[in-house]
Amino acid sequence: MKITARILSLILAGALCAGILTGCGSSESDGSSSASSDASSAASSSASGENASAPTETNLSEGLEENGFLSGIKALDYVTLPADYSAIPLDAEKIAVSDEDVQNEINNILQQFATPAQITDRAVEKDDWVNIDYSGSIDGEKFDGGTAANQRVLAGSDQFIDDFLTQIIGHKPGETFDVNATFPEEYQEPSLAGKDSVFSVKINYIEGEPVMPEFNDEFVKANLAEQSGFETADAVREDIRTQLQAVRTTQFVWEYMKNNTQFKEIPQAAIDYQSASLINSYKNTAAMYGIPFEDFLKSGMGIEDEAALIEKMQDQIDDSAKQLLIMQAIAEDADLHADDDAIKEYFKKNMGTEDYSQYVEHFGRPYVSLVVMSELSNSYLIDNAVEAK
Repeated sequence: MKITARILSLILAGALCAGILTGCGSSESDGSSSASSDASSAASSSASGENASAPTETNLSEGLEENGFLSGIKALDYVTLPADYSAIPLDAEKIAVSDEDVQNEINNILQQFATPAQITDRAVEKDDWVNIDYSGSIDGEKFDGGTAANQRVLAGSDQFIDDFLTQIIGHKPGETFDVNATFPEEYQEPSLAGKDSVFSVKINYIEGEPVMPEFNDEFVKANLAEQSGFETADAVREDIRTQLQAVRTTQFVWEYMKNNTQFKEIPQAAIDYQSASLINSYKNTAAMYGIPFEDFLKSGMGIEDEAALIEKMQDQIDDSAKQLLIMQAIAEDADLHADDDAIKEYFKKNMGTEDYSQYVEHFGRPYVSLVVMSELSNSYLIDNAVEAK
C-alpha cells in the first residue's frame, strides 16, 4: 500500500523530533504516553487535516552521505565529547516521576472526553451556550432544512436568522415555544428568501462547565483500548509513568551532553542542513493548513521571507546543528552504523515492517540513515547511563 507524502513526512519528522535533531523542542508533551497521544489522535482526527494540502517536496537527503553523516564532515574533528558520555550519571531527583505528574497526563486525556454539565434549573441568559431542538414551518408547512435536534447555539447571537436566538432568552430547559423569524431578502435559498416563518423550539439544557469522566477500567475499555491496546486504568497509568520516565531521562542525558561537550566550531555544512530542515518544517506546516508559505510567514510570524526566518531562528538553528554534530560524533566514536540491519530493526520496531523501500524512495537513503543514526546515538546514551553515586 502506498503511503502518502504527508503521512511519510509526519512519520519521519516525528522520528527526528524524538531524536532531538530539528529543534522540535524538549517539552514533556512531546513524549507523552502512548495512551495520551492515541486519545488525542482519536479526538482530533476529523480536524487534523484529512483535506490538508500535501507538504512541499524538499530533498532532505541533500547535504548528507549515504550513512546519514553530514557530507564531508567528521564530527569528531569539531566536537570533543565528555569523557563519561558512555556512562552518564543520572540525577534520580531530576528524572523522577511523581503520582501528580502521572495524574496530570491522565487529566489531559480526560479533558478530551469532557462534556458540559447540563443546567436545567434556570432560564436562558444572553451569551449562554444552549442545546435546543427546533422545527420550522412557513404557512403551516415544514420546509427542507428547517428541522434539527441537539443544536448547540449561543443565546443572543446572530448565528441564526433574524433575532431567532434572542427570542430563546428567558425560557427554561424543558419549555417548548414558538419563535417567529423572517428570512433575509437575499437568503441563499431563493424559495425561503423574505418569508415569515415559525419555529417550534424546545430548550434541552444550558451548558455548564465541562465535566471530566471518571478514569477507570470502563473508561479505558470504551475510549482507549482500541488505539492503545490497554484494557485497564492501571495499565495506562503504568505506561504513562514509563513514558514520562523515558522522556525525562532523554532530556537529562541531552542536557548533560550539551553542557559538557566542547565545540571547536560549528561547520557551515551543519548550519546549512539545519536551516534547510527548519524551512522545510515551516513549509509543511503551512501546507497542512492550506496556507501559502509566504502568507504563513507574514501572518503567523510577522516576517517577509526565508532569509528573515533564518535570521529570526538563528539561535535555534545553531543549537540543533550542535545536537546533530553530537549525534554524529557519538556514532563515529561508538562505532554505530545505520546499516541495512539497523534500518530494518528501526522500521520493524516503529512502523511494524522491515520494508522501508517507500521511505527511501520518498526521502532518499541518506535521510533515512540519519533518522536511524539519531535513534542509535540516543539509545546508546540512555542504555549506558548509570545512577549517580
